Amino acid sequence: MRALADFAMKSRGRAVGAVSGFGVVGLFLPPIAILGSALVALVGLRIGLGQAVLVVALSSVVLGVAMFALVPEAPLFAGVMAGFVQWAPVALLAELLRRTVSWPVTLQVAAGVSGAGVLLVHLLVPDLEATWARVGMTLLGPLVEGADTGPQELEAALRRMAPYLTGLFAGIVLLSLTLAVLLGRYWQALLYNPGAFGEEFRALQFGRTTSAATLLLAGLGHLGPVPLATELAFILAVLFFLQGVALMHALTFRQGMSSFWLVGMYVLMALALPQMFLLLATIGVIDAWADIRSRLGALGGRKGPGDGPDGDNNS
Repeated sequence: MRALADFAMKSRGRAVGAVSGFGVVGLFLPPIAILGSALVALVGLRIGLGQAVLVVALSSVVLGVAMFALVPEAPLFAGVMAGFVQWAPVALLAELLRRTVSWPVTLQVAAGVSGAGVLLVHLLVPDLEATWARVGMTLLGPLVEGADTGPQELEAALRRMAPYLTGLFAGIVLLSLTLAVLLGRYWQALLYNPGAFGEEFRALQFGRTTSAATLLLAGLGHLGPVPLATELAFILAVLFFLQGVALMHALTFRQGMSSFWLVGMYVLMALALPQMFLLLATIGVIDAWADIRSRLGALGGRKGPGDGPDGDNNS
């Protein structure tokens, strides 16, 4: 990972090549695309928004040409727009972090923008539930033809889920953008300030006000029921999911526990992400009120068994 980050920071041409390359691979293996986004974040954090936007623009053009070469019937601008939509928000988020030097402020602003986007979609799209059902049938309908689950069952399931899909989509986008910036910041610390990222991430907290808003929206969404409140609560839950993960890193670091505990946590995420998301988000909300790290001294500088010579393992 360090070699990749170092390669991309050698020159603008290398950065554009790496970002657009991961963008092309991401067309076939979507999780790989986050590496390109993280490189955009790295450029923005290290050099500034201007250079990051230039890399985004050039990489988007390259991606557009590559998509046109691979799929000639696709318009050239489709690939260019795909690049801008994928990378421009990461550049903006990285710039916000660069200026505020605060993860809580940066991520709460991002969550606020995501929530505003959900509200805007609800205002602008007349029959949003039917729209989601049509999109879902278009994408998933061919997959269930001839299967035990027929189109009617799929459409019924989509209509049940439709009231929540806008918020779910916004939360997933927020999480993917945040992961890209986190990885970019990790690379920046790895190259230029070893140890800084681990300390920052382990201290991540969002406070009681945001926690209270999350609980209020979740309660309103469940008891109302008000689907829009549930959608907004999910967006805020993304923040507390990250806080829960940060708390696990902090406790593991402070107690000098093996990094295999963290490996186990991430394996469980891969196997049961919805359940782990709910669990860690709940832990994050509790931490906002109980301040578990301060009670256990989890932000202390004790060296864990996985630490390197400089006393930080970037966990």
